[in-house]
Formats: sequence, C-alpha cells, structure tokens
Amino acid sequence: MNRRRRKNFNPIDAPSLARWIVIATFVAATGLSYVYLSVQLHHQGVERRQLEQDLAAVRMQNEDARVQIAALTSRTALQRRLKEGYLKMIPITEQSIVRLTSPAQLPGEDDVQPVVNQRGGQ
Repeated sequence: MNRRRRKNFNPIDAPSLARWIVIATFVAATGLSYVYLSVQLHHQGVERRQLEQDLAAVRMQNEDARVQIAALTSRTALQRRLKEGYLKMIPITEQSIVRLTSPAQLPGEDDVQPVVNQRGGQ
C-alpha cells in the first residue's frame, strides 16, 4: 500500500514555481506603482491648479494696487489733497539741491578704445 501512495505523489517543480512567484510579484509591484503614480499625479494636478488660482489672485491684487497707486499719486489727486490741507508743500531751496557733474576726461592710456582685428578672418 505504501507503493501506491508513492506512485500518486506528484513532486513540485520548484524552479517553475519560483519563476511564477517572481512574475506575479513583478506584476503586482508594477500595478501598485502605477496606481500610486496615478494618485500622485492627480494630487499634484490639484495642487498646481490651486497654486495657479493663488497666482492669478495675487496678480489681480498687484494690478489693483498699481491702479490705486497711480490714482493716488496723479497730479490731480495731489492737487486735491493739497487744497484739502492733507499735504503741505514747501519750495526747495537752492542750497538743498545737489548737482553732480562728471569731470571731462582726456583720452589717455587707461581708456578703453575700439580696436579692429585684422587677423580675425584668417
């Protein structure tokens, strides 16, 4: 009776089983990484859209501030504030003005002068 049991005993092919386990593991890892990267791409898209909306809002605030600055510093607005007494203007005296003049330089050895390179085409 022991012989009959031994004849019905089927051995496991270990290299084939190991190969299929490795293939299944590789396919599972590939699928999981694909899902992970897809979810990460979606989250980054949502984050990018939010950042673009924030950037657009900041640009609008910047443009509003630029318009407000232009309106508040216009000549008519300054004259109106001057009439209201909000601003006080005093004339600039001659002693408060600083004038800078550059001294006339004579061509000397230290000056940079244009030069034509005759050997450039050779």
